[in-house]
Amino acid sequence: MNFICELNDDQYSYDYIDHIRNVARAIVINDKNEIALIHVFGDDIFGHRDYFETPGGGVKDNELIEDAVLREILEEIGYKCKIEAPIGWIKDYYNLIHRENHSYYFLLKIVEKDVQHLEEYEQTLFKEIIWVPIQEAISLYEKMPNSGVAKLVKQRELPILNLAKLMI
Repeated sequence: MNFICELNDDQYSYDYIDHIRNVARAIVINDKNEIALIHVFGDDIFGHRDYFETPGGGVKDNELIEDAVLREILEEIGYKCKIEAPIGWIKDYYNLIHRENHSYYFLLKIVEKDVQHLEEYEQTLFKEIIWVPIQEAISLYEKMPNSGVAKLVKQRELPILNLAKLMI
């Protein structure tokens, strides 16, 4: 999978990094050529959250990234999918929680509806799942705040959305 870029966290002060998290994320396409975005809304250690994020999550020990992305999409948005293509990976940092992230992105197509299985923290932070054309998704990201964790998500995911737009 191609490396896209490395992004620094300029929103929270740096003390140290003590762990790396591998994350599998996806641009999920439905039969209307719309993509899934999660509206993240609520308050936690990062402060107030009100922005969009692509579905995905952590890769478990000894789990293939491809298996992780399919599992995470099923859990977070409730769809079985198939991988169409890898998009690329990004290295970024969350200084507030001392973490280096390696986010691996895939282009997925829906196979069938299933059941969503959100973890407890996701139930409190996931307001809704929206389906929008990719250009609308790009516009939503461009309007996201340029501060806090929203900025970190925005700078990580806009390059991926622009690459996925060329692939769709």
